[in-house]
Amino acid sequence: MQGIWELVKADLKDRLSPSGFSLWIEPLQVGQGTPGELQLICPNPFALRWVMSHYLPHIQEVLRRRGQALPVKLLAAPPKPRALAAPPAAEQLRLPLPGQGRKLGRSLNKEFTFGKFVVGGSNRLAYSAAEALARKDTFFNGILFLTASPGLGKSHLAQAVGNCLLAAAPQASVYYLTAEDFANDMVRALKGDQMNRFKERYRRECEVLLIEEVQFFSGKDKIQAELCYTLDTLLDRRKKLVLTSCYLPGEISHLSQELRSRFTGGLITPIGPPDFPTRVGILVKKAEDRGRNIPTQVLEYLAEHITGDVRRLESALDCLVARSTLLGEPVSHRLAQEVLHDLKAVAPRLSVNQIQKIVCDYYQISLRELLGKGRQKKLVRARQVGLYFSRLYTSKTVVELGRLFQRSHSSVVYALQTLERDRQLMPRLEEEVKFLQEKMAQAKVKLEARSYTSPHTDA
Repeated sequence: MQGIWELVKADLKDRLSPSGFSLWIEPLQVGQGTPGELQLICPNPFALRWVMSHYLPHIQEVLRRRGQALPVKLLAAPPKPRALAAPPAAEQLRLPLPGQGRKLGRSLNKEFTFGKFVVGGSNRLAYSAAEALARKDTFFNGILFLTASPGLGKSHLAQAVGNCLLAAAPQASVYYLTAEDFANDMVRALKGDQMNRFKERYRRECEVLLIEEVQFFSGKDKIQAELCYTLDTLLDRRKKLVLTSCYLPGEISHLSQELRSRFTGGLITPIGPPDFPTRVGILVKKAEDRGRNIPTQVLEYLAEHITGDVRRLESALDCLVARSTLLGEPVSHRLAQEVLHDLKAVAPRLSVNQIQKIVCDYYQISLRELLGKGRQKKLVRARQVGLYFSRLYTSKTVVELGRLFQRSHSSVVYALQTLERDRQLMPRLEEEVKFLQEKMAQAKVKLEARSYTSPHTDA
C-alpha cells in the first residue's frame, strides 16, 4: 500500500496548492489496514475531520484514475504523552513575538502607491475612499470593501493604503494577506494549540488589516466566526481594514449572516473597467515609468482596442517596447498593429449568444432548453458552463448574465461557484471545460479573420 500511496501523493501534489499539500497530505501515514483497503493515519482528530471533508474526494478520484478504486479509511493517530506534545520548533519560529517586525503575511509591492494609480470615472470613488482611509479620515466605520474583476486595481489600492500608512508610521503593524493565508494561519494555530497567540496577533497587535479575495471564506463556518470576532475587535480599537473580492458581499454564497453584515457595514466601492480616457492615461503613465516617449496616437490606438483589464494594457505596451527595441525601429502605428495582432486584441469579443450556441452544440441541447427551467443534470451543467464562459469572454456583469440566461442574480453566482468547485473534484468536467475552451478559441480565430479583412484606423 505504501507504493500506491506514494503514487497518489505525487498526483495530489500536482493538483493541490503547495500549502494545502504540505499541511494536510504530506503528514498522512499509511496504516496496517485490511487487505484491499488503503488506511491513512492523520496526526490528530482535527486533521482527520479536515482531510475527510476537504481532501478525501481528491484522494478517491486519483485512486480511480490510477485503476485502484480502493476503499479509503481515515484514522486519527493516538495522542502522544503530554510531555512529548511540545509544538514543533518551526511553528514556534513562524509566529512573530511582540515588538518583532511590523508586517504579517505577504510583502507589499512598493510600486503600488496612490501616486502611481491612474484615476478615472470607473475607479474615482474607490481611489478617494482608499486615500481617505489611509489619511485617517474617519467618515465611515473603518472597513473599506473593494470589489472588481481581476486586473482592475483593487490590489493596487489595498496595498497603496498599507504603503501610505507605513510611510507615515514605519513601525505600524500592517498585515497584508489573502483570505486563504488567514485561514491557513488559523488552521496552523489550531493544530499547534496556539489559538490564544493567533488572537493576540490579529486582534491586539494588528493596526492595519488588508485581506484579499475574501470570497475564499465561503463555506468555512469556523473561520468566518473567528474573522467576525477579529473585525469587531479591530473596529472597536478604531483600526483600519481593507477587504477585496471579485464579488459583492451579497454575491458570495455560504457566507454567515454575521460576516455578511460586517462586510456590508463598511464602504463598498466597486471598480469598473477603465474608460477610453483612463486607458490612455494608464498607458501614458506606464510609458513614463519605463522611460519611453511613445507617440500619443499610438497609445490611443492601443487604448481603443484593448478594453479589458489593466494587465492587458501593460502587456501590450511591454510587447510594443520590446518589439521596437529588438528590431531597432521607432515605435509606430504599424508596430502597434503587429502587437495587437499577436495578442489577438483587435478582434471583437465573443458574444453571449455565440457562447450559448457553442455550449448547446456540445451538450446537444436547444437554446430553449438551456434557458428553460429543466433540472436534468446535463441541462444544469450546460448552464453553469455557459455562464462561466460568458463571464470569462465578455464584459457582462452578473446581473446582465442573469437576464441573458433568464436566471436570478443569486442563481448565477451559485452556478459559477459550483462549477469552480466541481472542476477541482471532477477531472472529467475539467476536460470538458478545456475542450470547450478550445472551441471558444477557434470561434475567436474566425472572428479575427473577419476582423482583419477590414483594417482598423486611428481614433
